[in-house]
Amino acid sequence: YRHRRFEDRIYVGTLTADTPSPLAPLSDEEKPAPDEKDKKDKEKSGGGEEVKIRHIDVDGFADRVVAFPEPAGRYFGLTAVEGGIVFLNGEHELKRYDLEERESKTILEKVDSYQVAAGGKKFLYRSGSDYGITDLAPGKKPGDGKLDLSTMEMRVDPVTEWRQIYHDAWRIMRDWFYDPDMHRVDWKAMRDKYAVLLPHLAHRTDLDYILGELIGELNAGHTYVFSGDEPRVERVEVGLLGCELRADGDYYRIEKIYKGENWEEGTRSPLTEPGLDVEAGDYIIAVDGVEAKTDLNFYRHLENKAGIQVTLTINDKPAMKGSRDVVVRPIPSELNLRYIEWVDRNRRIVDELSGGRIGYLHVPNTAYEGYKEFFKAFQPLSSKEALIIDERYNGGGHSPYQMAQILGNRIASYWAVRHGEMSATPFPVHEGPKVMLINGLSSSGGDAFPYYFKKLGVGALMGETTWGGLIGYGYSPRFVDGGGMAVPGFAFVNTEGKWDVEAVGVDPDIYVFDDPTLIQAGREPMLEKAVEYLLEELRKRPVEKVDEPEGPDRS
Repeated sequence: YRHRRFEDRIYVGTLTADTPSPLAPLSDEEKPAPDEKDKKDKEKSGGGEEVKIRHIDVDGFADRVVAFPEPAGRYFGLTAVEGGIVFLNGEHELKRYDLEERESKTILEKVDSYQVAAGGKKFLYRSGSDYGITDLAPGKKPGDGKLDLSTMEMRVDPVTEWRQIYHDAWRIMRDWFYDPDMHRVDWKAMRDKYAVLLPHLAHRTDLDYILGELIGELNAGHTYVFSGDEPRVERVEVGLLGCELRADGDYYRIEKIYKGENWEEGTRSPLTEPGLDVEAGDYIIAVDGVEAKTDLNFYRHLENKAGIQVTLTINDKPAMKGSRDVVVRPIPSELNLRYIEWVDRNRRIVDELSGGRIGYLHVPNTAYEGYKEFFKAFQPLSSKEALIIDERYNGGGHSPYQMAQILGNRIASYWAVRHGEMSATPFPVHEGPKVMLINGLSSSGGDAFPYYFKKLGVGALMGETTWGGLIGYGYSPRFVDGGGMAVPGFAFVNTEGKWDVEAVGVDPDIYVFDDPTLIQAGREPMLEKAVEYLLEELRKRPVEKVDEPEGPDRS
């Protein structure tokens, strides 16, 4: 999903029908050298004349649009300058296209943003955390004109700044919120209601609290407050081994090792990497030569060692004698490993309860990770008779419509081959019965996914009502100290022209309570009910397989 390429071109169009195209073929005739009078007139006028637009010929405008001879790609920061344009491309190269020479040249590489000066001769740029001012001309090197800001200081009166931020936040929400009527809340009255607390602020987090209360009056989802300039405690990451440990006498025993997907750093399980031969039941005798006894917290030995090579002394018994050393790289979090374990366990439960007839996949969000998990699991499971799509705890992200659409696809044709089974179009595709599992933590895109699933008639929804936060935010101005807010800029409307999902959620067709007491006892109420439901659907409407016909007789 994140690797989709949305490519642009740069276009130019003339406003009037009698204006020559700026990219018309150049004449091959020699131009006479300008005389002294022309040079003086140009210098006197500043190199150009002010252009006044008297009218625009709307008719035929599309026919007057031409593309700059730059390849398709990502372009932004387009600025018109005398004799051409300046722009940034996807490689963060600042380039200038010269209309007279009909070619582009690189001004500076590694540019994140820039601003051309009023005179058009120089520009201010940002490259990472560095700023610089240099000539707007090709061939500049990284670091040219770099500004030394190391001694720059500014006196800030926190109370005054916080007062400004408060009123800026009120204005930003007023001007960027999707509903100009502000959900019929008296927005001016809300400003005055909370402004009385400003003289009593003692810390930047106090301001965040007031801002949260202010924007909370709108009763809208996705109205978050992002902290600004405030002191932060420096954190030291503790390395983790992807396992559970249990104190056993003088040493710690490895109770369980979580399997990973070691081809990706984010899902790497340190003790499962090739050649280590570490198993559950082994003891960790020492870390980097220091005995790891149970009188101290084991993880004290792994402070500040995430991602750093560590030597573990391992033995199959709680003793130094007969031990061996292995080198591992601890990870900063085991969350992904525990997630993989949870999904695999659910898949095994469904497989056992259904006799292998029903497939299970979980979609953790509707951003990159969710799409990755969906496509990774869907194709291998497409041969199953029925599917459980579990989107409990889905954290949202982007639109899940494509996933819902794929789940609802129908076979349009088959292709027969000499060796192997027929393949379907589209591929992969699944036409058997499906159920989607939802709960109160299916949020944002996790609200939209079940809505589209039901709207497209893919299958039934099972579980509990979703979070109810289907409202989106994009760009809005930041605060002067770097903080900001999420300002909802668009909200969900159903096909009947009514507000929907936001503040109400998506209801299940079949209510199932995920009883935590049963889960603690090793049961999975929602999975059990889903398997029961799908087996009954298969009994009522068995999936019919299309067999390949006999070879045609065209003799």
